[in-house]
Amino acid sequence: MVRKPDIVSTTGTGSVRAAPDTAVLRLSVEVREAGLAHAYSGASAAARRVVESVLEQGVPRPDVSTSGLSVHSETVWRENSGQQVVAYVASTGLTVTVRELARTPEVLDAVVRSAGDALRVNGVALEVSDRASLEAAAQEAAFDDAQATAARLARRAGRALGEVLRIDAAAFSAPGPPMPLARAALASTVEPMPVEAGETDIRASVSVTWRLSRPAEQH
Repeated sequence: MVRKPDIVSTTGTGSVRAAPDTAVLRLSVEVREAGLAHAYSGASAAARRVVESVLEQGVPRPDVSTSGLSVHSETVWRENSGQQVVAYVASTGLTVTVRELARTPEVLDAVVRSAGDALRVNGVALEVSDRASLEAAAQEAAFDDAQATAARLARRAGRALGEVLRIDAAAFSAPGPPMPLARAALASTVEPMPVEAGETDIRASVSVTWRLSRPAEQH
């Protein structure tokens, strides 16, 4: 009869704290006009001004992207006339990555001034550029935590840890949501809006299964 090995399975957690060094601005422009063509051209012009303003601030062109062009009508119901189109709204999204975090307030201020009331600031996400190495460090700390717990339990049972039979690393949790800001037009003040980086906490969880040595195998 084949004897199944005695095992112990534990889950460890680890975390690494780091200061974000990159800001990702989630922006959009929106123009409302009586005619479709005017709404479309107005949104296009506002988007171009935003792009030009961030390029003038030294943001490389590859760190600026546009997406999600949308044009729709606004309608109202009027007695004896039915549904009537009263305006057209055109909008497009923009994402700007600022790799010099200290310059984020100036970039934000330039963006707000470039598009005025047409601009919407949907949020600012503060990120760590070298996230991979921090995730690896968090995983290693989680493994050490699992190993320490397994070794303590094994000693309590008069046994010792043997070979590792299985490792399961949980997926990293997604970064926190962008910080919401008030409507962009309200942010265009005499001084740029401050952006405080703080610290981000990167957490990892690792589950490990060890073979337990038999009493006769201990040295």
